[in-house]
Amino acid sequence: MINGYNEYGPPVRLQPYIDRYWSYATDSAAISLNRNRIIPDGCIDIIFDLSPSAALKSFVVGAMTKPMESDRTNLVGVRFNPGMAYPFFNVPMHEVTDRLVDYFEFAGRETTHLLNQLMDLNTTHRQIELLNKTFINKLSSINPIDPKMARALALIRKTQGRCSIKQTCDDIGWSRQHLARKTLTYTGITAKFLAQVTRVRHVIKRHGTNSFQNWSQLSVDVGYYDQSHMINEFRRITGQTPVEFVIKP
Repeated sequence: MINGYNEYGPPVRLQPYIDRYWSYATDSAAISLNRNRIIPDGCIDIIFDLSPSAALKSFVVGAMTKPMESDRTNLVGVRFNPGMAYPFFNVPMHEVTDRLVDYFEFAGRETTHLLNQLMDLNTTHRQIELLNKTFINKLSSINPIDPKMARALALIRKTQGRCSIKQTCDDIGWSRQHLARKTLTYTGITAKFLAQVTRVRHVIKRHGTNSFQNWSQLSVDVGYYDQSHMINEFRRITGQTPVEFVIKP
């Protein structure tokens, strides 16, 4: 078991679907002092809790519209790219938005077998290898992505959330209403909210680079009208102002 939070890239075949695998491990004393705060990222995760005492050991966390906190101490997760969990689940993703749902409801008895295998493996790297094998095997049976939906999601990602809904609709030839329905089905959130979350995540990323000068300049660089606009959107999504967020307790 590797302590702390760690990330692992998927193989090339899974990269269109899986953003990353991740693990998180800490002792219960540490977590009681500092609960892990999680903010929306537009993604859907499958999480396996490998703690012997966990009541729910495998679950799907839907796309989030607000921050959440976790006190779990030994996790391995699969994080899908926005919109790319849908082909594997084949249920509208808005049904799990802001929810934590038992993975058994989606994968049945396969869930128990996979969880037992993960718990038997003694290193995180071997657990990731098993998850890679599991999801590569699923590729042959998943539904294809709607090409226009894939293009819309790629546009939001490429522009770091700066494209407007009108620009997205004009690019793919859909009405606003149709884009809204399809994005809810694929991601669990609206295209507008996904763009906002993407932009907030870009703010966080840019702040941690050498290119950061000040908040006013950053707000313009990432596409906000002004600093006030950035602060309001950041607070709405994370529950904190940008300054509060980056100053860790």
